Amino acid sequence: MATITRTDRLILVPLTVELEDQAHQIYSDGRIWEHRPQARHTDVRETREIIKRTNESWGKKDLGPWGVYLRERPSEFVGVGGVELVDGKVWDLKYRLRPDLWGNGYATEISNAATAATKRIDNSLPLTARVTTNHPASFHILEKLGLTPVWEGRRAGTEDDPNEPDVRIYSDRPLEDEILEMLKQRP
Repeated sequence: MATITRTDRLILVPLTVELEDQAHQIYSDGRIWEHRPQARHTDVRETREIIKRTNESWGKKDLGPWGVYLRERPSEFVGVGGVELVDGKVWDLKYRLRPDLWGNGYATEISNAATAATKRIDNSLPLTARVTTNHPASFHILEKLGLTPVWEGRRAGTEDDPNEPDVRIYSDRPLEDEILEMLKQRP
Protein backbone atom coordinates (compact mmCIF):
# COMPACT_ATOMS: atom_id res chain seq x y z
CA MET A 1 0.00 0.00 0.00
CA ALA A 2 1.42 3.39 -1.04
CA THR A 3 2.41 5.53 1.88
CA ILE A 4 3.47 9.07 2.59
CA THR A 5 7.22 9.64 2.78
CA ARG A 6 8.79 12.46 4.75
CA THR A 7 12.22 13.96 4.30
CA ASP A 8 13.80 16.71 6.38
CA ARG A 9 11.85 19.41 4.54
CA LEU A 10 9.31 17.67 2.31
CA ILE A 11 6.20 15.53 2.38
CA LEU A 12 6.02 13.11 -0.56
CA VAL A 13 2.60 11.65 -1.39
CA PRO A 14 1.71 9.30 -4.23
CA LEU A 15 0.91 11.36 -7.33
CA THR A 16 -2.69 10.57 -8.21
CA VAL A 17 -5.30 12.10 -10.49
CA GLU A 18 -6.66 13.90 -7.43
CA LEU A 19 -3.54 16.08 -7.69
CA GLU A 20 -3.85 16.67 -11.44
CA ASP A 21 -4.69 20.39 -11.16
CA GLN A 22 -1.66 21.08 -8.98
CA ALA A 23 0.54 18.88 -11.17
CA HIS A 24 -0.78 20.59 -14.29
CA GLN A 25 0.31 23.97 -12.91
CA ILE A 26 3.83 22.54 -12.88
CA TYR A 27 3.70 20.73 -16.22
CA SER A 28 2.17 23.75 -17.99
CA ASP A 29 4.65 26.32 -16.63
CA GLY A 30 6.78 27.50 -19.56
CA ARG A 31 9.72 28.29 -17.27
CA ILE A 32 10.05 24.61 -16.39
CA TRP A 33 10.19 23.72 -20.07
CA GLU A 34 12.66 26.37 -21.30
CA HIS A 35 15.05 23.54 -22.17
CA ARG A 36 12.32 21.61 -24.06
CA PRO A 37 9.36 23.90 -24.82
CA GLN A 38 7.51 21.42 -27.02
CA ALA A 39 7.00 19.14 -23.98
CA ARG A 40 5.02 21.76 -22.02
CA HIS A 41 1.46 20.65 -21.26
CA THR A 42 -1.21 22.88 -22.77
CA ASP A 43 -4.17 20.78 -21.63
CA VAL A 44 -4.82 19.16 -18.25
CA ARG A 45 -5.62 15.92 -20.10
CA GLU A 46 -1.90 15.59 -20.94
CA THR A 47 -1.07 15.80 -17.25
CA ARG A 48 -3.81 13.32 -16.38
CA GLU A 49 -2.41 10.83 -18.91
CA ILE A 50 1.10 11.08 -17.44
CA ILE A 51 -0.28 10.55 -13.94
CA LYS A 52 -2.27 7.51 -15.09
CA ARG A 53 0.76 6.04 -16.88
CA THR A 54 3.12 6.57 -13.97
CA ASN A 55 0.61 5.16 -11.49
CA GLU A 56 1.24 1.74 -13.01
CA SER A 57 4.48 1.99 -11.05
CA TRP A 58 2.56 2.28 -7.79
CA GLY A 59 0.43 -0.72 -8.72
CA LYS A 60 3.36 -2.97 -9.64
CA LYS A 61 6.03 -2.04 -7.08
CA ASP A 62 4.31 0.25 -4.55
CA LEU A 63 6.57 3.08 -5.63
CA GLY A 64 6.16 5.82 -8.21
CA PRO A 65 6.15 9.59 -8.64
CA TRP A 66 5.17 11.79 -5.75
CA GLY A 67 3.31 15.01 -5.30
CA VAL A 68 5.70 17.12 -3.22
CA TYR A 69 4.72 19.47 -0.38
CA LEU A 70 6.69 21.52 2.13
CA ARG A 71 6.75 20.12 5.68
CA GLU A 72 6.69 23.60 7.20
CA ARG A 73 3.66 24.54 5.07
CA PRO A 74 1.93 21.21 4.28
CA SER A 75 -0.63 22.75 1.93
CA GLU A 76 2.08 24.27 -0.31
CA PHE A 77 2.61 22.20 -3.45
CA VAL A 78 6.24 22.20 -4.58
CA GLY A 79 6.01 19.97 -7.64
CA VAL A 80 6.31 16.37 -8.72
CA GLY A 81 9.20 13.97 -8.44
CA GLY A 82 10.36 10.48 -7.71
CA VAL A 83 10.73 7.42 -9.86
CA GLU A 84 8.66 5.57 -12.42
CA LEU A 85 8.99 1.86 -13.09
CA VAL A 86 9.49 1.71 -16.88
CA ASP A 87 8.39 -1.51 -18.59
CA GLY A 88 9.26 -3.39 -15.40
CA LYS A 89 12.96 -3.02 -16.27
CA VAL A 90 14.28 0.22 -14.76
CA TRP A 91 13.50 2.91 -12.25
CA ASP A 92 13.48 6.26 -14.06
CA LEU A 93 14.11 9.29 -11.84
CA LYS A 94 12.34 12.57 -12.57
CA TYR A 95 11.42 15.86 -10.95
CA ARG A 96 9.62 19.05 -11.96
CA LEU A 97 9.49 21.81 -9.37
CA ARG A 98 8.03 25.29 -9.09
CA PRO A 99 10.60 27.74 -10.49
CA ASP A 100 10.27 30.10 -7.51
CA LEU A 101 11.63 27.26 -5.35
CA TRP A 102 14.60 26.26 -7.53
CA GLY A 103 18.00 26.40 -5.89
CA ASN A 104 16.81 25.19 -2.48
CA GLY A 105 18.02 21.60 -2.83
CA TYR A 106 14.53 20.11 -3.13
CA ALA A 107 15.38 18.16 -6.30
CA THR A 108 18.33 16.58 -4.49
CA GLU A 109 16.16 15.77 -1.47
CA ILE A 110 13.49 14.14 -3.66
CA SER A 111 16.15 12.24 -5.61
CA ASN A 112 17.80 10.95 -2.43
CA ALA A 113 14.42 9.75 -1.10
CA ALA A 114 13.63 8.06 -4.41
CA THR A 115 17.05 6.39 -4.55
CA ALA A 116 16.64 5.05 -1.00
CA ALA A 117 13.16 3.76 -1.83
CA THR A 118 14.32 1.91 -4.97
CA LYS A 119 17.08 0.22 -2.99
CA ARG A 120 14.60 -0.84 -0.33
CA ILE A 121 11.89 -2.03 -2.76
CA ASP A 122 13.87 -3.55 -5.66
CA ASN A 123 17.58 -2.87 -5.94
CA SER A 124 17.92 -5.41 -8.76
CA LEU A 125 16.59 -2.83 -11.25
CA PRO A 126 18.85 -0.07 -12.58
CA LEU A 127 18.16 3.49 -11.49
CA THR A 128 18.21 5.75 -14.55
CA ALA A 129 17.49 9.35 -15.43
CA ARG A 130 17.15 11.21 -18.72
CA VAL A 131 18.11 14.85 -18.98
CA THR A 132 18.32 17.19 -21.94
CA THR A 133 21.90 18.26 -22.58
CA ASN A 134 20.89 21.92 -22.32
CA HIS A 135 19.93 21.42 -18.66
CA PRO A 136 23.29 21.07 -16.87
CA ALA A 137 21.92 21.88 -13.39
CA SER A 138 20.37 18.41 -13.37
CA PHE A 139 23.70 16.78 -14.29
CA HIS A 140 25.10 17.90 -10.94
CA ILE A 141 22.21 16.38 -8.99
CA LEU A 142 22.45 13.06 -10.81
CA GLU A 143 26.21 12.85 -10.41
CA LYS A 144 25.90 13.58 -6.66
CA LEU A 145 23.60 10.55 -6.50
CA GLY A 146 26.34 8.43 -8.05
CA LEU A 147 24.73 8.10 -11.46
CA THR A 148 27.00 8.26 -14.49
CA PRO A 149 26.28 9.09 -18.13
CA VAL A 150 25.81 5.97 -20.27
CA TRP A 151 24.57 7.55 -23.52
CA GLU A 152 24.07 10.93 -25.18
CA GLY A 153 22.27 11.77 -28.41
CA ARG A 154 18.89 12.29 -30.02
CA ARG A 155 15.75 10.55 -28.83
CA ALA A 156 14.53 8.09 -31.42
CA GLY A 157 12.23 9.77 -33.91
CA THR A 158 13.50 13.30 -33.21
CA GLU A 159 16.66 13.24 -35.30
CA ASP A 160 15.28 15.76 -37.83
CA ASP A 161 13.63 18.11 -35.30
CA PRO A 162 15.87 21.14 -34.78
CA ASN A 163 13.85 22.12 -31.69
CA GLU A 164 14.44 18.82 -29.91
CA PRO A 165 17.56 18.92 -27.71
CA ASP A 166 19.89 15.98 -27.27
CA VAL A 167 19.39 13.76 -24.25
CA ARG A 168 21.88 12.31 -21.80
CA ILE A 169 20.94 9.05 -20.09
CA TYR A 170 22.38 8.38 -16.64
CA SER A 171 22.41 5.11 -14.74
CA ASP A 172 23.71 3.63 -11.50
CA ARG A 173 25.15 0.67 -13.48
CA PRO A 174 25.90 -0.40 -17.05
CA LEU A 175 22.73 -0.99 -19.06
CA GLU A 176 21.95 -3.81 -21.45
CA ASP A 177 21.51 -2.65 -25.05
CA GLU A 178 17.80 -3.54 -24.98
CA ILE A 179 17.18 -1.29 -21.96
CA LEU A 180 19.21 1.56 -23.42
CA GLU A 181 17.21 1.36 -26.66
CA MET A 182 13.95 1.39 -24.69
CA LEU A 183 15.01 4.55 -22.81
CA LYS A 184 15.96 6.28 -26.07
CA GLN A 185 12.41 5.66 -27.33
CA ARG A 186 10.44 6.94 -24.35
CA PRO A 187 9.27 10.55 -24.11
